[in-house]
Amino acid sequence: MVSSSFSNAQITWDDGGTPRAVLFDDQYFCKDNGYEEGIHVCCHGNALEQRFLKLDPRTQGTFVILETGFGTGLDFCCAWELWDKCAPVSWSLHFISVELFPVSSEDLARSLGLWPSLSVYKEELLKQYQSSAGDITDMLFGDGRVRLTIVFDDVVAALGRIKKEGFVKGGADACFLDGFAPSKNPRMWSEEVFKGIATLSKPGTTFSTFTVAGIVRRGLEAQGFVVQKIPGHGKKKQILQGYFSCG
Repeated sequence: MVSSSFSNAQITWDDGGTPRAVLFDDQYFCKDNGYEEGIHVCCHGNALEQRFLKLDPRTQGTFVILETGFGTGLDFCCAWELWDKCAPVSWSLHFISVELFPVSSEDLARSLGLWPSLSVYKEELLKQYQSSAGDITDMLFGDGRVRLTIVFDDVVAALGRIKKEGFVKGGADACFLDGFAPSKNPRMWSEEVFKGIATLSKPGTTFSTFTVAGIVRRGLEAQGFVVQKIPGHGKKKQILQGYFSCG
């Protein structure tokens, strides 16, 4: 059953053009430089550059990234840009995300428009981006080399649907854990969510997240993740990263 809470995100714009979700009274990304934040937290936090470069160009395969909270699509575009720069052409990227409160196409364009370097990715995403309650939307980019799947549903239900549909066969390679601060949006950081992430992981699956809240650290550790704090970006002193250790 699709969550009855599904609706488009209502957004206001802080000074400098940073989008803020009205429902959660929280920013989608830091006002200093959300792009650099996304690269640091998600890409560096999962060592994606090194891992993409190590993929064997003599073979074919799929690297799977699982994300909780698609938001403005910034983290997806950061990962896609890095994939284009570093991964061998014989490999494909499957980026799987969930979202209960999708931003409109207009707000997505305005948000990603803050970084001209992402203009190509923004335009390609906007050509296919659409959302409605219960949808599982598949989009292909770069001659099929990059696949984006978004489940527009409550996070727990969406993670269950991802597993049921077999989108993550054998476990994700990396996880971006997002969804606003735990104090603002506790649903995204519940035991059910941590269990769902664990069921879609394999030994060695990495994760990273901007929050260092104790409820997140303890919740991940309870599901078999090894968790550590590392330096954050800008004014954020620390973030969390780690990996799944249980088979």
